Amino acid sequence: MKKETNEDPFATRCWYYDIIIDPMQVLAAVYVHAELYYYLKMIRKVLQYADAEKLFKKSSPCDVILYMKIICSLIRVSHSLQEIKASPISVSENDAFNKTYYRSHLVSSSDWKDFPRYLSIEEYCNPYRALRKVFSYQNMDRWLYLWTEAVENALSEHSGGEEFERIRVFLLLNKLVEATHLINVREVNHIGGRMKNRVVNVKM
Repeated sequence: MKKETNEDPFATRCWYYDIIIDPMQVLAAVYVHAELYYYLKMIRKVLQYADAEKLFKKSSPCDVILYMKIICSLIRVSHSLQEIKASPISVSENDAFNKTYYRSHLVSSSDWKDFPRYLSIEEYCNPYRALRKVFSYQNMDRWLYLWTEAVENALSEHSGGEEFERIRVFLLLNKLVEATHLINVREVNHIGGRMKNRVVNVKM
C-alpha cells in the first residue's frame, strides 16, 4: 500500500483521473460516481466473497477494483475529517426522518435508498462521531490494508490472508460510508463549482 502524498493526499488520481485536495470535493466526486446504496452493496458482496471458496462474479473485476480504489479514498478522507467535532449544520433527533438531512440531490436517489441504517441516532445527528468510532478500531493504514485484502480475497478462488473480524469490519465500513454520505448531503453545496441542485444525473 502506497503512502499518501502531498501531491495526491486522497489518492483520487487512480479513479477520478485528477487530483482533488479538498476533502469535501472528494466526497462530492464519490457520491456523483455512485449512490450510497451501491457502495453498501459492494462492501457486503466483497466481504461475503472474501471468505468464500468461489469468485465474486456479480461484477466485472475491473469494476470491483475501481470501487476498491474509491472506498480507499473515502477512508483517507474520513481520516482527515475525524477530528471535526461537529457539523455546522445542526440536526436533532426530531430530524431523523427529515429527508433534507439525508437525501441525495441526484434524481435517481430515493428516501428508502438514502436512509442510513448503520448509524446510531447520535451518529446520524453528528456523523463525525461515526468517523471517530471507525478509527478508534483501526488506524488509517490498517483500514486500507483490511479493505484491499478483502477485495483481493473476493477476486480469488481461494480465501486466504490474515484473519480479521469481518462482521465488525462490515459494520464499521458501512458506518463510514453512511457518515460521509450525510456530510456530503448536508455540507457540500457544489461539485467543481456547479451548484448541486443544478446537477442532474451527472456521469463520470
